[in-house]
Amino acid sequence: MKLNRSLLWVACSFFLFASSSMAAEDFPWSEVPGVKKSEFKPEFLSAVEKKLDSILSYGRCKESVSSCLKKKERHGSAARLARDVLILMAEQSSEDEIAKWVEARKQMAHPAPEKIKNVRLEGLTPLGKADAKIVLVEFSDFQCPFCARLAPLLEKVTLESQGRARLYFKQFPIKSHDRALAAAKACVASDALGKFWEYCGLLFANQDDLSDESIFKLAKKAGMDIKKFKSIMEKESVLNRIADEKMEGLKFHIEGTPTLYVNGKEFLLLPTDRLLKDRIEEEWEILHGKD
Repeated sequence: MKLNRSLLWVACSFFLFASSSMAAEDFPWSEVPGVKKSEFKPEFLSAVEKKLDSILSYGRCKESVSSCLKKKERHGSAARLARDVLILMAEQSSEDEIAKWVEARKQMAHPAPEKIKNVRLEGLTPLGKADAKIVLVEFSDFQCPFCARLAPLLEKVTLESQGRARLYFKQFPIKSHDRALAAAKACVASDALGKFWEYCGLLFANQDDLSDESIFKLAKKAGMDIKKFKSIMEKESVLNRIADEKMEGLKFHIEGTPTLYVNGKEFLLLPTDRLLKDRIEEEWEILHGKD
């Protein structure tokens, strides 16, 4: 009887040890996009896993990120948060920085209904499929250096979205930028001649010189009739459109440029290629009831 009890104790001890070892090894990193376990030290991954046990996910699964990842059904938000936290911890971000990042991601995907903006799109020319379900809207200023960096990235991400997203550009010239209004008028005028995206991109690419001479030179480069272009630029309707778009931004409490919305939800983090693609994927999953 003593022997049987001893064997039972050994068996139980072995089972508990094996279970705890398996639990440590079974964290589903394979569900986290872009993460290879072999590239990180085991003790670092253990620290990240412990952190993910304490962070709540959002969307359909509101348990800890770890718990959501271990479910049979895939939860994209949990996978994206796991990757973000791993990257932030690798960059030695503080606890407060990680908490703010997680909250920003949650608010970008699932803000309170009253925070979702109903952006006017009538009469605007989109980049991408006109019926794409994910609508990106950027309020921008042609003399804003950050806007100049974001513009080509937004175009790239939109065109690479496999028809899921379309992009709209709205004028928000800042008063202290002396050539922003002239550039905005030129951009709007190009829309009437079917050169909106091509020409407005040229304005950003030549941000250092937005003189009248440069504006007209770029218009010619884009293949527009300069006489028609100049005439349209001076129309009251062009100035009215700029005023309407800026007023709309002010009603949204926009304080600076660039400001970006994804289906009316403000993008609250620094927009990078990865994060923009993440938000498009996330919004696609939300629209299809997967998150």
